[in-house]
Amino acid sequence: MIHLGKGITYSVFALLAAVAAPAQAPDSGKRQNLDRCMNGLSSCDLSQLSPNELNSVADASRKRNFSRCMSGSFTCDPTRLSQQESVTVEAEYQRRNVEKCLNGSPSCDPLSLPAAELQHVRTVRHSRNLEQCLNGAATCDPTSLSQKEQADMRAAAKRRNVENCLAGLPGCSPLDLSSAEASAVQAARHKRNLENCMNGLSACSPLDLTATEITAVSGALHRRNVENCTSGLVTCDPSLLNGPEAAAVAAARQRNGNR
Repeated sequence: MIHLGKGITYSVFALLAAVAAPAQAPDSGKRQNLDRCMNGLSSCDLSQLSPNELNSVADASRKRNFSRCMSGSFTCDPTRLSQQESVTVEAEYQRRNVEKCLNGSPSCDPLSLPAAELQHVRTVRHSRNLEQCLNGAATCDPTSLSQKEQADMRAAAKRRNVENCLAGLPGCSPLDLSSAEASAVQAARHKRNLENCMNGLSACSPLDLTATEITAVSGALHRRNVENCTSGLVTCDPSLLNGPEAAAVAAARQRNGNR
């Protein structure tokens, strides 16, 4: 470097910087344009690309299209696929379609299934429908069942109804019970009511109890009241206590108060 003085040296550096700075802007703009083109953006300007860049952009575009075709996107352009890519895409479509048909998807295309796959799909669908019918599902299609399967479905529905009735569930249909089943259901209902009454539950129906059961329920109620009074609970009814019980309750409360 020729030193012509401190001021002149600084001027030379400033001039070089001014000349070099604008040259960076076009390179940056080209890189950004190339990135847009590689990503398939509409703001891409192909006229700014070199031949090598055009080849790279075209290759990236083909890969994106192949990926869209493999995923079944409506933006797939099958005319841009190579022969091998078309075979691969078709195989993937068949795999997806079989899966949809096996799962009962409405987008299943049964007409494009091979004979073996179609039979497999029919078998799986029939098994699924039979299971739904046996479980009483609303999606059951009884028209596709054989006579034996329909008989099994009715037997399963009858068993379900008996179980519901025995458990006191709202799905019980008493009119579908046989005489023996109705007797068993009545016995289960009576037992359930007795347990409710013995435990002091609001679901107790005293009118359905026998004289012996009423005596047992009254005894249980009396014992529960004594325990409540002894423990100082608000559910205690002192009027139901006899003399010895009242004295025992008073003594218990006094002991508790002295602790």
